[in-house]
Amino acid sequence: MLNLDEDPRSNHVREMAVYFNAQIDKGNDASTITMDNKQAKGFISSYSIFSGLSVWVYNVTFHSDFKVDLGLSENSPYYFCYNVKGHFFHRFGDKEALVKVLQNQNMIVNGGSEISAQIVFPANIELKIAVIMIDIKRLGSLDIRNAKRIHTKVDKIFQNISEKGHFRHLGRIDVETGKYASIVCENKGVELVEGLLTEGAVLNMLASQIRAYSQSITANVPQSNLSKSELAKITSLGGYVIKNFETNLTILKLSRHFGMSPKKLQMGVKHLYGDSAGRYISNLRMGRAKHLLLTTDLNVSEISHRVGITSISYFAKVFKNRFGKLPSHYRN
Repeated sequence: MLNLDEDPRSNHVREMAVYFNAQIDKGNDASTITMDNKQAKGFISSYSIFSGLSVWVYNVTFHSDFKVDLGLSENSPYYFCYNVKGHFFHRFGDKEALVKVLQNQNMIVNGGSEISAQIVFPANIELKIAVIMIDIKRLGSLDIRNAKRIHTKVDKIFQNISEKGHFRHLGRIDVETGKYASIVCENKGVELVEGLLTEGAVLNMLASQIRAYSQSITANVPQSNLSKSELAKITSLGGYVIKNFETNLTILKLSRHFGMSPKKLQMGVKHLYGDSAGRYISNLRMGRAKHLLLTTDLNVSEISHRVGITSISYFAKVFKNRFGKLPSHYRN
C-alpha cells in the first residue's frame, strides 16, 4: 500500500515514481511517469490548469492490486472523478465497505481532516480515469475569469457539504461526460502546448459533471429501469461490437453475452445513446467503414465484409444514408 497525504508540499508523482520504480518526465506545471515493468504498464500524469485546478490521469494497467491510503486534510479539495474505462474501489476510513466505481460513472468526493480515504485499483484491469482536483480557497484568490466562474459555481452547489464532514456522490452512468474525459485521459504530454490543447476538454468535463450532479439533486434526471451495473455493461457494447464486426451479431446474441434480456439491452442503449440498438450498431459499422475508406486501399467489397455486411448493395445504401455519398464517391 502507498501512503500519501493531502499536503500541497507533497510530491505525489515523485512518490509514485519511487513506488513503481519509474522515471519522471517533467514539463511546465506537469509531470508524467511511464511504466512497463512487473508492476504496471501505462502512464500516470498530473498537471495544473491554473492554481487551484489540477488534473490527474490514470491510463494504466496494474499487474497487482494498487492500494492507496490518502490522509485527508482540513482544507480537502473537491475531487471530480470520471471512469472512462475499467473500475476501481473507494472508501472513507478503514471500516467502511469498499464502494465500486463503475465504468462511465461520475464520482465527486470531498474529505475531512479526521479521516482518510482508501482507493483500490484492481489488478489486470485496463484503467482510464480522469480526476479533476479543485481547491476552492485558491480559486477564490485568482483574478482569472474561468477560475472565478468555477469558484462561484462549485462553492454555491457544495456550500453545505463542508459542514457535514466527508462527502461522496456516485453519479449515474453518464456517457456525455465521457466525451471530454476520453480526451483528457489520452494526454500524457508535459509540454505547455499539450496542456493548452487539453484545457478545453478539462473545463467541459468539469461543467458536465457539475451539471449531472445538479440534475441528480433536483431529480431532473432521465430515469431508467436498469441498474447501474447493467448500464455499465452496455457502455462496453460499442467496444465489443467493433471487435466482432465480422461475426453475425444479433440482439439476441448480444443480450446473452451481456447477461440481460433483449428488452433491457434495447432500453439501455436507448437511455444511454438515444437510439435503438440496431441503429447504434449500424452507425458503428459505418463509422468503421468510413475509417477504412480513408486510411486503407481496401476495395468497397472488402470493407463491406470487414464491417460484417455481406451484401455490397445493402452496404452502399446504408453508407449513403449515413454520409450522403456512396462509398466509392466518398473515397474519391
